[in-house]
Amino acid sequence: MAEPDDGTRTPAPGPPRRAADVARHVIDGLAAPLAFLVVESRRGPEWGAVVALLVALVIAALRRHRGDPLVVVTVSTSIVAFHSVSAIAFGEGRAFYFPELVVNAAGLAVCAGSLLIGRPVTETVCRRIGVEPASTLGTRAARRRHRLLTAVWSVLWVSHLVPLVLLYARDSVVGLTLISALFTKPTLLATAALTLLVVRRAVRRTAVRAASPAGPGPAAGPPLDRLALDRKESS
Repeated sequence: MAEPDDGTRTPAPGPPRRAADVARHVIDGLAAPLAFLVVESRRGPEWGAVVALLVALVIAALRRHRGDPLVVVTVSTSIVAFHSVSAIAFGEGRAFYFPELVVNAAGLAVCAGSLLIGRPVTETVCRRIGVEPASTLGTRAARRRHRLLTAVWSVLWVSHLVPLVLLYARDSVVGLTLISALFTKPTLLATAALTLLVVRRAVRRTAVRAASPAGPGPAAGPPLDRLALDRKESS
């Protein structure tokens, strides 16, 4: 029988809370690029870079106040700082997104190169962070899994580089902002989440198979069989 709700119990956090958190992180990630876009069109890339960095610092302070990990906040702010320094150094609005070209080109080179030498980089990374355990080292399933995942990452980098290079060549700051905010960053996060999901599920299935008995032992029969045997012995 369900207990009556007297209004004193605190409801457990559900999907709406998680959705709100995701939306908040998306808005935080868009704040600095949008600030750069607005200020750059009126005051130039240098001022746009400075304002974007200031916005990133404010967002970092708010996220730390909300309890976000220091490492995550530091990395996010450092990325914006890298973009801002690039825009100031080149003196161009499009240069704000030059680091994205470098990161995607480097990612493609690492993934493609690791496939060529037969050592998929996703396996190395997953083992470093503890997602892929040492027990699967050298197994055929792990090699096949990470070859596929590294190939997916290679395709991702190419899908980022093609529009970024075209928009960079056209000096379209608006286009670069939109493609970065609506495509490259979301797909990067989605691919990272997919990689973790695939590896964890595969490792879990492997652990379940390893823990299951190789075959039924003398006392591993069904409960009904054991019950019938006990009755026969008692009679």
